[in-house]
Amino acid sequence: MSRSFRVPDGMTPPERAGELVTSSLSIPLDPDGFFGRECPNRECLAYFKVHVDDYGQARAVHRLTCPICGVTDSDEHFHTPEQIKRVRAGEIELARGVVDQTFRDLARRPPTRNSRGAITFQWRAPSRPHVPNPLPTYVERQTIRTFVCANGGHRAVIYDLLSFCPYCGPEKTPPRAVFDDNIAAMSRLLAVVTELPAEAQQAIQASGGTTALAERALGGAIAALQTLAKQLHSQADKPAASGNPWQNADRLQRQWLHDFSADPLADLDAKEVRNLRLAFARRHVLEHNGGVMDERYRQETGEGIVGHRLRIRAGFVEEAFAVAVAVANRLEATATERLHAVEAPNQ
Repeated sequence: MSRSFRVPDGMTPPERAGELVTSSLSIPLDPDGFFGRECPNRECLAYFKVHVDDYGQARAVHRLTCPICGVTDSDEHFHTPEQIKRVRAGEIELARGVVDQTFRDLARRPPTRNSRGAITFQWRAPSRPHVPNPLPTYVERQTIRTFVCANGGHRAVIYDLLSFCPYCGPEKTPPRAVFDDNIAAMSRLLAVVTELPAEAQQAIQASGGTTALAERALGGAIAALQTLAKQLHSQADKPAASGNPWQNADRLQRQWLHDFSADPLADLDAKEVRNLRLAFARRHVLEHNGGVMDERYRQETGEGIVGHRLRIRAGFVEEAFAVAVAVANRLEATATERLHAVEAPNQ
């Protein structure tokens, strides 16, 4: 191939190395420099976005993790359908350009005859060079909330409940970063109804959506706190706790006092302690008893009527968010102190 040929906007001029013709193709970014990724796990297919300035870290190790389900695979397997369509179109235009240029090069050569000189092969160049078709483009989804990992400052835009940093994966994702992002997601979920026009709010309330969102937000916040306690406990090199104490506020408190000699509820006043215990108990009833109060719930909380259903209101959930963050701060502080104490003798 003696000369280059035109390619669509978004592709670099083609280069040839032996029999290989290559061109780089750009992927559209959103206004903040993020671009989409899709989990290759067919049972997940979660969409998320990463920042172009951070992505070199994934390319360097050929590794990326789905922040939702935790599948880790080659970063080249996380293309979105729109990106694949754009790449395929680029490949077609590159092939068309190679064919067009090949015929033009043949037309510049002298006529070719067979050994007897009876047949002449001639090539006529196309009247004008190949004009490439434009590449398909697309617009990435709107950014609602941005996750910033404390372990390296990696940025990602998540559209579901975060479990892992896309770059750190299950092994190195900071538990507190996941907790904070989940609380942000639940806060956003709780605010959905109040941000809608009045008519839409009434429609959601009539279908039970307001209650369902409040219940989901409460459950998500307490689940995030339970997961944080369990992960911090494990990272501090403590033996696995028996009986899953993380599902009950009082048992969590006793476990932390036993293993760290620190009370995770020490910074709370009486009302906040009461709200925390209620939040744990209500989440348990919602998850395991369909929201219907039983004798165990009544004994633990001193409230409610057995056989009646809980009513979860947004005001209580907002208070639970604040208490969960306060407890998370205390859990993290004591677990960090433990880690430093373990590391110091080894330094």
